[in-house]
Amino acid sequence: MQNNTINNRLRKNLPINVIYNSQAAAIIVAGGFAFKLSAAPGIICETYGSSTLWIYLLFSLVDALLATLVFAFSRMKGDDLLVALNCKFFKICCLLSSVWLTMKLVFYFCYCMSYLTHELFTGTQPFLIYGLFILPIVYLGAKGTKTIARTAELFALFAVFSIIANLAFLDTNLDIGRNLPVFSMPPSEFFAKAPRFGLWIGDMFPFAFVRIKDKKLPYITTTVACVWTLVNAIVMLGIALYGNALKMVSDLLIHIASFNQLSLEIGRMEWTNLFMIIAMSIISMAFLYDGANKTFQRATGSATASKILCPLAVLVTAFSVTSSQTVTDFALGAFGYALFLVAVILPMLLTFTAAFFKQKYRHILACLDSEYIPYPKPNPTPPDSANCGKLQPSFSAASSSGSTSSSAARFDINNGISDANRDVSLNEKGGAR
Repeated sequence: MQNNTINNRLRKNLPINVIYNSQAAAIIVAGGFAFKLSAAPGIICETYGSSTLWIYLLFSLVDALLATLVFAFSRMKGDDLLVALNCKFFKICCLLSSVWLTMKLVFYFCYCMSYLTHELFTGTQPFLIYGLFILPIVYLGAKGTKTIARTAELFALFAVFSIIANLAFLDTNLDIGRNLPVFSMPPSEFFAKAPRFGLWIGDMFPFAFVRIKDKKLPYITTTVACVWTLVNAIVMLGIALYGNALKMVSDLLIHIASFNQLSLEIGRMEWTNLFMIIAMSIISMAFLYDGANKTFQRATGSATASKILCPLAVLVTAFSVTSSQTVTDFALGAFGYALFLVAVILPMLLTFTAAFFKQKYRHILACLDSEYIPYPKPNPTPPDSANCGKLQPSFSAASSSGSTSSSAARFDINNGISDANRDVSLNEKGGAR
């Protein structure tokens, strides 16, 4: 049997739908940087002005609470438990989750296409960009979470290094005071408008349907804290750099790289963050696509329809609208409140439902373990060749189990005699009749 462990007691080949926490951290890096630092700062600044940093801090708190619920649901094996119980309420929630994740994918895809066709590749036909983007998204999403996680591991370190390097060599005039006052509008209006930007909340929800195997280090907690710290720091620098003019910046993370000191020596540095943003966007959208497939499978029993309809919905929306920006505007209008409510309510419902059934069906939860545990490898001992060819006495005093073997033999003989006597008596009775 093939050995399934390596030196640090980690599995070489994990079961399906199981990833390490370091791989989950790589996906968190992709989801944290891809869209929260692209168009979101400029769009939010158009509404909040100098309060953009503080609305980001509020979103950080909300996203951290939702991530806690999502990973708690995954840790308690809530997905496996509710599937085993065939819970109808869980199926309804999964169907709603699939629709919600598909819509997020459509909105994110349309924004990316709008930025690429209007800001970067203005002379390129849109259908070429659509095709080049949708193919890797569909491939990674169809292959599953493990493939997405391994791909994210390849780009996560480069993304973090690129961002930190651009911040370290930043050379520009900054005015940190532009991030004040905290409330550029009345507090009631400040909190009332916040849910309208619910599109950027709940990107870690697909982790609820993934089993996570821990390594020694707390990769997930550390990564969430570091990613949101970097995101808020870059937004703070963006406000300090542009002020209210940040609303004119279509992609903050790419534009902030243009102020790198190294650009005077080796040329423009925007390409570093541009390459990273494109890779992280594809990984993030593939993760949403994979989550839509998983939830649809739990709701209906098969993910085939979702694997077909989800990319079809993306392409139909992208080709049918006059401008991809209109789709983003729709997501950030009144419909944004609905996206925010779904992003907040779904993790709460799933976690509380799993906690309730966990207390009620502890015996079923104890039997749930989707991980394959191999049998121990047989290690037969070779026969002793020292006494090969030599006759041994039938009753050896040196054998510690001789008495036990003889007792068992006598017991078998007595049983055989009693069985033979019983058969003879039965035959005699049959002949007498």
